[in-house]
Amino acid sequence: MATTNAALTTTRPAPHARGAGSGALRRVRRGRRRRLSLLACVLLPLGCSIPRWPAHGPITSPFGLRFDGIRPEIHRGVDIALPEGTPVMAMKRGRVRHAGPLGGYGLTVIIEHGPTLVTLYAHLSEVRVRAGEEVQGKQVIGLSGRTGNATGPHLHFEVRRWGRYEDPVPLLGGPP
Repeated sequence: MATTNAALTTTRPAPHARGAGSGALRRVRRGRRRRLSLLACVLLPLGCSIPRWPAHGPITSPFGLRFDGIRPEIHRGVDIALPEGTPVMAMKRGRVRHAGPLGGYGLTVIIEHGPTLVTLYAHLSEVRVRAGEEVQGKQVIGLSGRTGNATGPHLHFEVRRWGRYEDPVPLLGGPP
């Protein structure tokens, strides 16, 4: 139903169309969960692990273009607000490539999950793994903090596939 006024044009959905998409969205989500469950049944016996968020909290700075007050910059990961000292877990099984200070990232852990996938966990208050160590998915690798260039306690989480930075939200099926 469209209403036209000399100064304003608005379009409203017909009353019978309101909420029509919610059932479809539920079916899509249910189908996604079912496919992930089937995938887990196939991959887990082969020694593969399902990727998981390293910690759960609100995303305070998303992946992509952002403004620092002076100029635009590319944010190559997501920032997850967490109280200081919150356990941070490995996204999935892999080998620790770096564990310790890393410039503006502060205390950082970098994990290689095979030849094409690398994850980075930054601004930690404590690191609980060593370079070269094999880690399992959901294993605690450190504690959240505010080391390096951080304005408050949070986890900066990056994903690189094939050497390119990637938004972890779609990869992990939505926000934490």
